[in-house]
Amino acid sequence: MRHTLHRMLSEVALLGHAQDLHWAQLAELTGCAASRFVDADGREVYASVYFAELDAAGQTGLDAFGPDDEIELDGTLGRYGASLLDGVHRLQRPGGPASPPGSAPQVRLSFVLVALGRGPDELRVSTPANARLDRVPSLGAEPDSYRLVRAALGNRSLADPPPDAPPMWAGEFTRVYPIDPDRDLNGVGLLYFANYVTFLDRVERDALEECAGLDPRSLDGRVTLRRRIGYYGNARSSDRLRVTAEAHALDPSRTRYLVRHRMERVSDGRLMALATAERRLRTVPRSEPVE
Repeated sequence: MRHTLHRMLSEVALLGHAQDLHWAQLAELTGCAASRFVDADGREVYASVYFAELDAAGQTGLDAFGPDDEIELDGTLGRYGASLLDGVHRLQRPGGPASPPGSAPQVRLSFVLVALGRGPDELRVSTPANARLDRVPSLGAEPDSYRLVRAALGNRSLADPPPDAPPMWAGEFTRVYPIDPDRDLNGVGLLYFANYVTFLDRVERDALEECAGLDPRSLDGRVTLRRRIGYYGNARSSDRLRVTAEAHALDPSRTRYLVRHRMERVSDGRLMALATAERRLRTVPRSEPVE
């Protein structure tokens, strides 16, 4: 139940679990727990996610899995150079045949190894001196996710909507949210990468209700078909986040739509994340309360 939300698999829980599995694999390969990585100057080194992608592979989305379902995550992890890592986990039912690439829902996470500078809002690319990073299989080529997030930084967008997809409201919708230090941070005092989804979904919900006029009940059943997030920064727990959203309808009923997000630190306006997601609204079952 702790991995579910509104009778479907929780996206935040899935991202977090996938990262945990990558960390365990990284520790096994390098011979050092990822939480104990330090660089040559003795600074703690952290595998920070710079790109996350969830792809339902053309299937129904995360509501294909619900409470009491069992899911098997089949994962890979590779390294490029001394600081970039890239891995994929495919979701499938346990005991069944392995699904070929591209045919099953999957989560992709790309990491860069960083050390803290003067604080959690200042991260510097580094590499651990106390771990055998060379034991992580080489990717042979730079992950395309790295080029994708760099290109998105210049365009200020990870994707453009289809030209025939009308906007669901005029212009951009913006909200400012405080960081909750008791909920939003991880074990090293950084804003937890999976919790970015919480802020993105919050501004999306507000916009769909206030600007698109959608029934609040239907918003509980928003299902992710595909999402990409490019991470560009972090924030101190005392800071606030400015989150902007715009959405375009992908069908006449407005039950499928593409939403684009931008997240910035209020303290200095620095970009923290760009995101895009294809979502659909799930019909409220008759058994669910309407009040």
